[in-house]
Amino acid sequence: MKIIILGLACLFTGVLSNAQDPDYTGPAKVPVKGFWDGAAKLEKSMAGGGSSMDADNLSNLQRKIADIKKRDAAYNTGEMELKFKTLSEGIEGLKKKHGAAIQANRDKTLNMQNVDKILRSLFHISTQVDRGGLKTIKEVIESYRNRTNEVMAMDKSTNKNDLERYRVALKGNFKVAENDIYELDRRCREQTDPANAEVNYYEVLYKQAFWDAAQKIYPAEPDFATAYATATKVIEGLGSVTDVHAIASKSREQKIKDTRLPAAVVKDPALEKMFVDAFNTQYKEEFKGTAIKAVVLSNEWGIERNELTGIVTGRVRRGSIVYKGTNGKCYLTSNFFIHQEYVGNSFMNTKSVYVVMGSQEMLCEHVK
Repeated sequence: MKIIILGLACLFTGVLSNAQDPDYTGPAKVPVKGFWDGAAKLEKSMAGGGSSMDADNLSNLQRKIADIKKRDAAYNTGEMELKFKTLSEGIEGLKKKHGAAIQANRDKTLNMQNVDKILRSLFHISTQVDRGGLKTIKEVIESYRNRTNEVMAMDKSTNKNDLERYRVALKGNFKVAENDIYELDRRCREQTDPANAEVNYYEVLYKQAFWDAAQKIYPAEPDFATAYATATKVIEGLGSVTDVHAIASKSREQKIKDTRLPAAVVKDPALEKMFVDAFNTQYKEEFKGTAIKAVVLSNEWGIERNELTGIVTGRVRRGSIVYKGTNGKCYLTSNFFIHQEYVGNSFMNTKSVYVVMGSQEMLCEHVK
């Protein structure tokens, strides 16, 4: 019995050995050769980085294994199945590698676009501030600083052209940067309206953030650091918004004390009365005050003529008015014009012409 079992085992081993023999000539000869030829080509393709046909070629190998089993059930396909598994894992690895490379390229492109977008938002803007923007200017400047910090943490190596373009533009801006900052400082200190002073103050703050971004992104450009230092020095000198309001209030008080009637070019009580009467007739209600003094600021009447015929149609005279408001305070209107129509052989219908552009408070004791 033992001899029979041993003989069968030897026979089975011989069959398996023949099935895996490279010189196999059995009924599955063609698909066997096709499998190994296909596997070799697929390995070569994968070694070169793979192609879009690899997945189809892998499926073809799987079909060949199935075909071999049908043609020769005794053939041992274990080595083929192991090769198929190895190739399958290799293709999956390449797929992940390619996917990672594609994603990395997308991320790189997206980062480049985002950097350019932020650079544009930092340097392709106006730092001018107006009264209408005072409500949101703090948030605007804070957002600007946040974008600066954001772009500083980003990879800018693929944005060399963008960086160079903005660097050149900033070099041009620097030529007037310091003068602009000092001019804003002067205006801020001379303002008599706290809101207008605040506009100048926040514009300096905005410029400070602007040049801070420039010096951080371009550390090799000393001019940008100089502009930032200038803005910082001005801000430190002005102090806080509260300090700026106090400066404006002090300037306003000083301007009220310093304001005087301009010197009269002509002294003519009758003519001066025309100015006073014209103001009180037309603007008493609007300005809530009564004119108490006028001075004449032009030597003579400016004659008006018809453009086509040259016939005299009227005349204009310039003066300055002081009116006393219902609040008991005095105000100077620097430029006040009266006009008379020429009718028949005389001038008549005296009235104010042109828009009255506001007034400046002054001490009533200086109205002489």
